[in-house]
Formats: sequence, structure tokens, C-alpha cells
Amino acid sequence: MVSESICLNILYFARGRTLTLTTTLQVSDPPSKKVSSHEDAFTDADLYRCLLTRYPMPEIDAAIRWLQYGQYISESSATIRGPFWKELTQKGRDAADAKRLPDEDRPLLYQEQQPYQVFVAHQFNSDDTALVSYIRDRVLTPVGFELVDGRAEGLEDFRTSIITKIRRARYFLCLVTTRIELVSGTFASSVWLYQETGVAVAFGKKPLLLVEDSIDPQYVGELQSIYEHIVFNRSNHPQVFDRIVPRLLADLKAYNIPLPQTNT
Repeated sequence: MVSESICLNILYFARGRTLTLTTTLQVSDPPSKKVSSHEDAFTDADLYRCLLTRYPMPEIDAAIRWLQYGQYISESSATIRGPFWKELTQKGRDAADAKRLPDEDRPLLYQEQQPYQVFVAHQFNSDDTALVSYIRDRVLTPVGFELVDGRAEGLEDFRTSIITKIRRARYFLCLVTTRIELVSGTFASSVWLYQETGVAVAFGKKPLLLVEDSIDPQYVGELQSIYEHIVFNRSNHPQVFDRIVPRLLADLKAYNIPLPQTNT
């Protein structure tokens, strides 16, 4: 995935940075050394050391290529043998200063991820229809987000379809509702929900769990201790679910992703 956030972080890293290089010139005997300085420049080693704590290497690689193809970054070398470095073009400096990429380039981002899609893992039963409809029609759609779920489409294998949808959606919500009543009087939920949550985590998502209050802690306690969760019941869910969107909007703002277009 190439996102605006990682591209901007690379531009921010380079903007205002002075790179000093020492080049050994073999044309003289003994070889002489030349020291040069370059503004808004960096080596790959410096960049990767900085960003590898925040992004996987393949994402950094893809973002650098995207910025080079988009003419935000150019590559230079002192000799054919190096040393090599990258530096911002004027387009790259302008984007770093504006803290956003030009509107004409933004549609070229997010080729593998839909920033306004929310995958909602839920049970396909009549008891939960109203809850899912509320999340879709009253919470997400009015502010420009799209709900997708594990419903199979056409002849595509449903497992492949679910995995693809989870991967492409930026956000993952899990509606953990009752399924099987236990001897204690509390309930367990569908094992499919836990499996879909595991897929989301594997793709680097940060699940938000919507947990019905009658679910036995034994069946969701570990998930709740690791991932952000909201407890609800069938009476208070409108007020509770209204806490979802501020979390999504805060994430978009934190990563410099334009907010979705509202339907109003």
C-alpha cells in the first residue's frame, strides 16, 4: 500500500535536512577526498533507520518508488560508483511545506486500500440486522464512510472474498454479539468473528470491538485486553455506536488523509 501518510513522512524527513558526504577521488595519486553538502537530501540508510520503527520495509520501498515516479524525489551520485543519495525536487519541497500532496496526484494513492471503507464483522442473523443497519445508515454513511462485510458476492469463493475485503478496508469493526447461551447464563459469540479479527490483525489493522454486555468475559476477555473495545446493549447502542466515527476521523487527520465527502 502507498498512502499519503508515509509519502509525507518521507518528505518531512528530508525537508530542511543537510546531508554531508565525503567522496574519494581516484584521479590523483594519492587519491584525494572531496566534501560536499546537499540540502533536503538523505541516504537510504538514514531514511530506513528512521521509518522502520513505524512502517514495514515493503511499504517504505513502494512509497519511495511512488515519490520518484511522481517527481517528488530525485536520485544523485558523486561518481558512477557512489556515494548515492536522494534529494527533494521543488515539487517535493512544496508538498512538504503544504503538508499534503497535490489534488491531482491523490487519486493515484491507496491502490491497495480504501481509506473510507469499514469492514464490519458480524453474524448474519435476524437479531443483529437492526444493529448492522444502524451502524451503516446512521453512523457511517452520513459522514462518507462505506460499510463492507463478509457477505459473498457472485461465485467468488467466500473465504477469498472476505480476506480481500478486510485487506482493502482501512478500518475493521467486530460486532461481537450473543450466539450460544452458556450454563452461567452468559453467552459466547461466533468463532468466525474471532477468525476475521485475526485476519485483520495479520494485515496490520487495529480492530475496534463492539461487545454486547452479556458476552462471557472468558470468550472475549483476552481480545478486550489487547484491542480497543466498546461495550453496548440493545437499549443503549445508538449512543454507544455514535462514538465510532470520531475515532475514524481522528485517524484520518493523524495520517493526513483527506476527510470523506459527506452525503449532506
